[in-house]
Amino acid sequence: MMNYNNEKFISEFIALIKNINPNKILFVCSADYDRYGYRKALDEFGADSVPFTDFEPCPEVSSVKNGVEVFKQNNCDFIVAVGGGSAIDVAKAIKLFAESDVEILAVPTTAGTGAEVTRFSVLYNNGDKDSVRSWDIIPDYQIFDYTTLESLPYIQRVVTALDAFTHAVEAYWSKDATDESRDYSAEALSLFNEHFENYLADDKSAYEPMMKCSELAGRAINIAQTTACHAFSYKLHKLKGFYHGQAVAVCLVYIWKYMLEQNSDDIALELLLAETEIVSGYTPERLEELLSNLGLLDDLTMTAEQFDETVNGVNVNRLSNHPVSFNSDDIKNIYGSFIKVIK
Repeated sequence: MMNYNNEKFISEFIALIKNINPNKILFVCSADYDRYGYRKALDEFGADSVPFTDFEPCPEVSSVKNGVEVFKQNNCDFIVAVGGGSAIDVAKAIKLFAESDVEILAVPTTAGTGAEVTRFSVLYNNGDKDSVRSWDIIPDYQIFDYTTLESLPYIQRVVTALDAFTHAVEAYWSKDATDESRDYSAEALSLFNEHFENYLADDKSAYEPMMKCSELAGRAINIAQTTACHAFSYKLHKLKGFYHGQAVAVCLVYIWKYMLEQNSDDIALELLLAETEIVSGYTPERLEELLSNLGLLDDLTMTAEQFDETVNGVNVNRLSNHPVSFNSDDIKNIYGSFIKVIK
């Protein structure tokens, strides 16, 4: 086990557990469940807990249902989730599917999803997105142990941070945006611009602000929700094997470009997109250059069959809060602007 120098966060964790005093804890995390020392801390404290680790990186609904059985069979009355978005989303979905008022403590170990502060749980059903949402599943407690970012692989730093960036931009231009959500977006984007480069260079001083960036972007989408970029991204993830953060960032570039190119007389949209450039620090061209330099645009090919599945796979209900209405031709044109169809 690496030394994460996270004693203060472990102490905060135990203080919370002491105060809550649960009878039995469901401990949701990846198979490497004691990497950060939180389960060991529970054992040393004498708290009764049972692990649930049997879920995928893109968690299936069937796995969540197995977690519900573990939760019920062990009469758990509190949930701890330690991990990235998948672990936290599984914990939230277990609460929802169990129809329980159990409280959740989330310890995020990536700087990207913001799952620890949102009402969404991203799930899959045989590889297709099948998410759930409820205001009741937002975790009740969070511990932001930024020292856990020390062991995050480089590519995971890249793509999770880009997920947070995309959350902040989408929430900023969402039809559901409020002054509060835009304040969260703006602060998240400021942190991204200041610390992303150092974060990728493993400058430890960037850990805490990048985790804060992720949290703030999560708070933004919790109010405003995501827009077309997320709706367009899921088939890239499924058919091309793109990381989620990669897929949404790629879609962001070309949806953003398309809106600028197609807009001719919508002054409000023109102002919104100009404001987005100012707040984010990026134009779509500059973001495209960043993704290219990071090697995230190296494989943008599909077979004709894959392309058709991708175009037809966009959930139009997820487009309702996008600032521009897209029809089927728009969807096809946007994908066609960056995907090369091959035989």
